[in-house]
Amino acid sequence: MIEVKNLTKSFGGAMAVDDVSFSVQEGKVTSIIGSSGSGKSTTLRCINGLEKKDSGEIYIDGELVTENNLRAVRTKTAMVFQNFNLFNNLTVLKNITAAPINVKGMSKVEANKKAMQLLQIVGLADKKDAYPKSLSGGQKQRVAIARALAMEPEIILFDEPTSALDPEMVGEVLDVMKKLASSGMTMLIVTHEMGFAREISDQVIFMTDGKIVEEGTAEQIFTNPQNESLRFKLFKVNPTSEDDLGYRSRSFFSMGKWKVCHKWL
Repeated sequence: MIEVKNLTKSFGGAMAVDDVSFSVQEGKVTSIIGSSGSGKSTTLRCINGLEKKDSGEIYIDGELVTENNLRAVRTKTAMVFQNFNLFNNLTVLKNITAAPINVKGMSKVEANKKAMQLLQIVGLADKKDAYPKSLSGGQKQRVAIARALAMEPEIILFDEPTSALDPEMVGEVLDVMKKLASSGMTMLIVTHEMGFAREISDQVIFMTDGKIVEEGTAEQIFTNPQNESLRFKLFKVNPTSEDDLGYRSRSFFSMGKWKVCHKWL
């Protein structure tokens, strides 16, 4: 479980995250949506300690995260980045086994066995000896997910996991994430994939200008949003062009007279 209380973070005097509070329940999937620059990724990076917060409190499994226990608390979480962050000089297998061996002290035999199990799950067992440069973007991200799972985290944080992918590669990554959600993995996802967020999420948080302006179940957010800005960004009556909507669509699904976009710029 994650609990965030009154989190703030600024850069050069500009407020990136402004008094944000929310919780992520164990075994549930929470998605954070919003325009670029709304504070989504900064919030995630503060939770994982990659950005130092200005103020507020973050709890992981009821434990207050501090500078003194950050390293220990991090073992409960794993993060998947938008740009993969794989080691180009290591094979796929060694990318996955490096942290379990060096950080958790796992034996090489055990780490290799675990890595192969995970590569089976993400559909890349045949790529174990390949190097990242030979993989597609979708394959790299699936390796990154397997690497995160190898640390046996209680919570996985996803920062725009499909934003660096070509459209045809997005589906294979989202399919893996759906499997994780079905298995009961606790997940906090920053995403622009609206259709995916609606399908997979137990809770959706909408951020604007560093603030949470609406949160609720996926059904509430995507069928009956209360915030005017969210309604405008998600829905449009009889849209005449993509430019009118302010987002890019790969596909629309109809809901009565409304149409909701699958991907938000």
